[in-house]
Amino acid sequence: MVVGTIKYEPKLKDRLGSVDLNVKDLDRAREFYERVIGLKVLDIKEDSLTFGADGGTPLVTVHTNENVANRPARTTGLFHLAVLLPDRKKLAHTLKHLLASGYPLHGASDHQFSEAIYLADPDGNGIEIYADTDPKTWKQEENGWYVGGTHPLDVEGLLKEAPADGWTGMSAEVKIGHLHLQVADIQEVEAFYVDILGFDIVTKDPRMLFVSKDGYHHHIGLNTWTGTNLPKPPKEAVGMKQFTVFFTEDEYHAAKEALNVSGAENKLQVEDPSGNAIVIVKKQ
Repeated sequence: MVVGTIKYEPKLKDRLGSVDLNVKDLDRAREFYERVIGLKVLDIKEDSLTFGADGGTPLVTVHTNENVANRPARTTGLFHLAVLLPDRKKLAHTLKHLLASGYPLHGASDHQFSEAIYLADPDGNGIEIYADTDPKTWKQEENGWYVGGTHPLDVEGLLKEAPADGWTGMSAEVKIGHLHLQVADIQEVEAFYVDILGFDIVTKDPRMLFVSKDGYHHHIGLNTWTGTNLPKPPKEAVGMKQFTVFFTEDEYHAAKEALNVSGAENKLQVEDPSGNAIVIVKKQ
């Protein structure tokens, strides 16, 4: 095992934009994303709500209509969206708030490159709230792939770093750090995300693939933990409608060429082989 064969050197400030979700009830979703998660409503429409943390940058948009139904089990789609906090102290403050709120948590883990808390919104959409450890400490195999893991989080030690003052909401510096998706076939999605969209493999096993840009530990996780050859969920099912990813100009034009797409000068709308909808935005 070695440390530091690949450096995390971001070319863009953000790699992931807003995540769009289907939910059954907007009022229930608003209560959760405002009170529990601590986001702010940025935009209200009859059939959707958009939330952010800094007053202007969309992070999550929830949509509903009369046809939204439960997502069938064992289908492709969202495993979880991951909200990245800027440091461990803010993660500690958020955990302290979540424990005080009484909202059920699904777990808390130390992944070596990050520390994470897991829960789900009232519709069952998975959410991870996490903070990265120092990139200089991210362990890597000789081939450069990151060494992660799922170990118990030192909750007692983390809470000792929580400020004494009251929690007033999610940090304005928060962003979508990564997404984790359930897919039908690892080889198919590897060909799509790596060979066509130009992401780099950062770790892989027969049932899981992590890919990223810029040497990050992962921007997109892909797994077949619930089985292979899973069908897509119905279009109006609870779950992810689409997510947004930002590419540099060179990356964007390379993806356009690989996809054999003309026009679309600043935005591409595509689906991966498992039916996950992606909006690719060219960003300076």
